[in-house]
Amino acid sequence: MIGLTAAILVKDSRCQKERNHSNREVEVLCPWVTAYSTSPWDTEKLYFQVNKEICEGFSREYDSDLRERVMGMFGIEAAGIHVEALGLPLSASEYHATAKQRYRDVFPSARPMPDSEGAYGLMFEEIVANYGKVFSWDLKLKIMGTTEMDSARLMVQELDLPISAEEFTEAVRKIHHSFLSKCSLMPGAERLVKHLHDNGVPIAMATSSSAESMGIKMSAHQELLSRFSHVVTGSSDPEVKRGKPQPDIFLVCASRFSDPPQPEKCLVFEDAPNGVLAGRAAGMQVVMVPDHMIPPEKTEAATLVLSSLEQFKPELFGLPPF
Repeated sequence: MIGLTAAILVKDSRCQKERNHSNREVEVLCPWVTAYSTSPWDTEKLYFQVNKEICEGFSREYDSDLRERVMGMFGIEAAGIHVEALGLPLSASEYHATAKQRYRDVFPSARPMPDSEGAYGLMFEEIVANYGKVFSWDLKLKIMGTTEMDSARLMVQELDLPISAEEFTEAVRKIHHSFLSKCSLMPGAERLVKHLHDNGVPIAMATSSSAESMGIKMSAHQELLSRFSHVVTGSSDPEVKRGKPQPDIFLVCASRFSDPPQPEKCLVFEDAPNGVLAGRAAGMQVVMVPDHMIPPEKTEAATLVLSSLEQFKPELFGLPPF
């Protein structure tokens, strides 16, 4: 959920094993609300079918072993592995272009909405490909949850791009509307936000995005956005001096409640390792819903790790149960 990672800060919250069973007044600050696709299509199956048909066109077999090798990778990186592993008579860029066109041809009605992490990944992939570079999973892991400028600096530095971080950021801005406007909600996010709001639990959003990017991503979810007490945008808020993994954004967000809670009484929802570290550095509890490709050791700092927000049990943190 790069760019729309937020936090739920819970006043007087406790993990179940740490809290007593008395009733508590609870004040919450912000979960992020975009993430994984809610499309009924299984995109991994779609990509498998596309790659299988392309490879068969060159009398090559696209098997499950090769599929496992490229699962979770970005397009141009996966294309390079396909070409090399099967000895295909075309370049990685040509394979990638063919796959994108084939995807549209074979599945014209399949339009899975990307999460914000996926949207940024597609944008970054497109930009760096212009310089013959590949946006890898390892690089994605480094920039997840960081501010837009910090992400740009890392991209330019790690890939040795012949442009400045400011120029990279401008390149993103030129194309971000078409990508970010399609972001979907994380499964379970809408239910959680409405539940907390309807039960009088204040929530706010803390995102590493700029106000402009956040507005685009949430353009289709204005009713849900109205349930948040306030929004802090790390890439454009002057009070947020440092990006994640520093704690600034969460501390600023907590401070803007009418009755600011102490950090130890706050609960953060995160998907990015940098965000988890930021929440913990702020002295808060953190529930993490990581991408399945994130190594387990990158989740160890979280208070609780879930595979989906749909698994979250509010009562474990002193919140009203569903």
